[in-house]
Amino acid sequence: MIDKEQISVMVRDIERYLSDLQEIDIGSRKDLEEKEAYYAVSMIVFAVMNRVVDIGNEVISGSEKMPMPDTYKEAFEVLAHNQIISRGLATEMIRLMKYRNIIAHEYYQLSVDELFALKNDIPKAEKFISEIKKYLEKK
Repeated sequence: MIDKEQISVMVRDIERYLSDLQEIDIGSRKDLEEKEAYYAVSMIVFAVMNRVVDIGNEVISGSEKMPMPDTYKEAFEVLAHNQIISRGLATEMIRLMKYRNIIAHEYYQLSVDELFALKNDIPKAEKFISEIKKYLEKK
């Protein structure tokens, strides 16, 4: 059974992180040249993506019919295959997850340009939340 209360907590976390991101007020790539801003934004992006994965895994694990994924990519593919999120959104989340892994494992340091683009893409988590909520309303 899907723990809707736990998902609500995770959604509130994402909303808080996105609000924090707006408060930092990064309007241009130049703003990210300050290391405090760079690290703050990268950690907020990381936290948002972790919560997105947590929500996806909670939905999947709460369903008896969906297989547990082995990777983040598979989690979004399972959600799309089961029409919980759109295929296009799954593709976007998979793309963003690659950056989450770069931040987590420090494969390399993201450039200011990459981080700025990622900061502008991370509100797509709101679309993910919206599609998950629509699914949960049917449950």
